[in-house]
Amino acid sequence: MKKVVVVAPTFNEAESIEKFIAQVLAQRNSLPEYELKLLNSASQSKDKTADIVKKIAVKDKNIVYLDVLERGLGLGLVKGLNYAVEKMGADVLVTMEADLSNDPSEIAQFVKKTEKFDVVIGSRYIEGGMIANWSWWRRAASQAANYILMFLAWTSRLHEFTNLYRAFTKEVWEGVKPNIKIHKGWLFVPAFAFEVLGSQYKVAEIPIIYFDRFGGRSKMRTFSYTKDLLRYALRFRFKKMFG
Repeated sequence: MKKVVVVAPTFNEAESIEKFIAQVLAQRNSLPEYELKLLNSASQSKDKTADIVKKIAVKDKNIVYLDVLERGLGLGLVKGLNYAVEKMGADVLVTMEADLSNDPSEIAQFVKKTEKFDVVIGSRYIEGGMIANWSWWRRAASQAANYILMFLAWTSRLHEFTNLYRAFTKEVWEGVKPNIKIHKGWLFVPAFAFEVLGSQYKVAEIPIIYFDRFGGRSKMRTFSYTKDLLRYALRFRFKKMFG
């Protein structure tokens, strides 16, 4: 039986984490041919997130709490994904937000899609995808940014670079890890997409519904993230063009 590990980085998710864990583990009913586990890679939350996860993990061996010790989404993902493969024997990895902006009920379709594709990326910007509870200007800005990234990546087969909801095989992670493990923050997310597109992996995109975060506060510093993202995308494009 193949093992699926959902890796969800957390920072101050006390308002949503218990509900998130319950919804993720409920997906075992939709994946009877897989063994589903959850790893929370925690980055020094100041609230009760760690206490809640640890308490639940004592009762359920399918939940792992990993203390990352340092803050940073990318750092939490790298350490979490490495742990999932090396210590938990993951065959398939799923990354997603723990604040319920990504719907856990969609996990099964991601995992099943990896039976034919190496990487499955959730998109808000293809038919069937949508964003709930965002203002029109925030939605327009996000979509414009992804169109720019499509152009810089020189692709029309991927419309979403900035959403974390993805599934991929352990072989993909081992393949792209050397080039993206340096990204300790949010840049990890689009960098992963660029790297898989620049390789020979079979990539699929599926529509998702994205909900504005449930409780807590966003961890993203928008201006610095946007600046770093465009700088990275331009470097990637020039490297592909000129070696």
